[in-house]
Amino acid sequence: MGREKTGFQRLLVLLVVFGLIVGLNSFSFAAGSNKTLKVPSEYKTIQAAIDAASSGDAIQAAAGKYQENIILKEGVILQGAGADATTIDGNGKGNVVEGAKGAVIEGFTITNSGKRGTTGDIMDVGISAKHAPMTIANCRIIGNNAGIRTYFSPSNIINNIVADNRVYGLYILYSDSSVKNNIVYNNGSYGVYNSYSTPEVINNTIFKNFDGIYSEVSKVVVKNNIVVNNKSAGIRWAEFPDAQKGTGFMKGVEPILSYNLVWGNKTDRVNVSPAEGDISKDPLFTDIAKGDVRLKKGSPAINNGSPDNADNDPDATRNDIGAYGGPLAQKTITASPQAVSYASLKIKTETLEEPDYGSQSTWSGAGGTKSGRGLFQSWCVSCHGALGKGDGQLADTLGEGIRPRDLSNAELLSARSDEFLFKVIKNGGPSVGFSDAMMNFGATLSDEEIKNIIAYVRKDICKCQYKGVGGK
Repeated sequence: MGREKTGFQRLLVLLVVFGLIVGLNSFSFAAGSNKTLKVPSEYKTIQAAIDAASSGDAIQAAAGKYQENIILKEGVILQGAGADATTIDGNGKGNVVEGAKGAVIEGFTITNSGKRGTTGDIMDVGISAKHAPMTIANCRIIGNNAGIRTYFSPSNIINNIVADNRVYGLYILYSDSSVKNNIVYNNGSYGVYNSYSTPEVINNTIFKNFDGIYSEVSKVVVKNNIVVNNKSAGIRWAEFPDAQKGTGFMKGVEPILSYNLVWGNKTDRVNVSPAEGDISKDPLFTDIAKGDVRLKKGSPAINNGSPDNADNDPDATRNDIGAYGGPLAQKTITASPQAVSYASLKIKTETLEEPDYGSQSTWSGAGGTKSGRGLFQSWCVSCHGALGKGDGQLADTLGEGIRPRDLSNAELLSARSDEFLFKVIKNGGPSVGFSDAMMNFGATLSDEEIKNIIAYVRKDICKCQYKGVGGK
């Protein structure tokens, strides 16, 4: 690897070599062309420095712990003194970091988000990029409700540790992101979750999550990853049996997999088969108990990744599979054995203004139950279970005293109108006092898709109609 670069030099190498400057093409890194703002010597808080910065400026935060929730600004580079030395603590409230278009954050530990939500836009996370393509590099995102969420934000997530988060590690929705050289482990749900996206998931080490990599309706490139010791599946693809006969995948969204080491998971692969160059052997980590997932001499992952020259390691040898291989490999990233446990989850009830959906009390005859079945399998089974009984794989991760509703309960569902159920799905259960575990899917599902889910639940899950008793 040669001489160690400074943090800022290393970041520029990542940005230039990998083309990671998103929306920042208009400014130069030449000395004196932009301001450098320093925290806390010039500004007491990171947010104060951000507020004073302009696109192209760099903010350097000295070592220390900053207890604040920050909102980045377009085109601003925020750099800490290294993830071991510089922490942003969200005080258990909301998202710790809100992204911005073309922003860069590098060299921080991001921790202690709020504890609200298990999916979608309402979920509290360490770093949120919403309509904000950005770069996240050389950070530790640990001990949050969820780690990183990109939503309509094709972002670059490079050389990070994403660990010990209550639900997801990385949640990628409608975002063609690049996920490279990250260590993702010990997250309560999926290590890397993709939906309606075409990301690249390359040279990551993913272990001890519930599922390692999960993908649905996404044409994902999954290459040169180590995916081991996950509690359920190593790599799981959602199946759509009515979509494309013979494959189980919707047309145009078949996965592209190669040169992955997948081993020691409860089930290594679900709905996918071993691909070109795949290996199923112990990767021989240095000391997984201490979070050291560097490869020992003799590891089957060494020099067995993609043979393409463009994928070579920095020393020009063939790609090593996992986070320490490929052109962006860093020898400085090290996982941490720290484990964070959330004893309980309390979700605040929100009052949301609802549109008038008219006087129709039921859509059960209007929605398509066939498409509703596929939507239910994609979006609802993880919490509610295949039969809707509230026993899905994420049911036990929601927190003490919080459980998904039993949708097979005809007495419960017959007392709720379809309009009411529509509001629950679109705006979240807390908005109408129905279920603290039910998140907001309004940004994910169309009105018609929500109606189709309700039709399917009525016809095949509870086998009941609204009786006008207690409905809202």
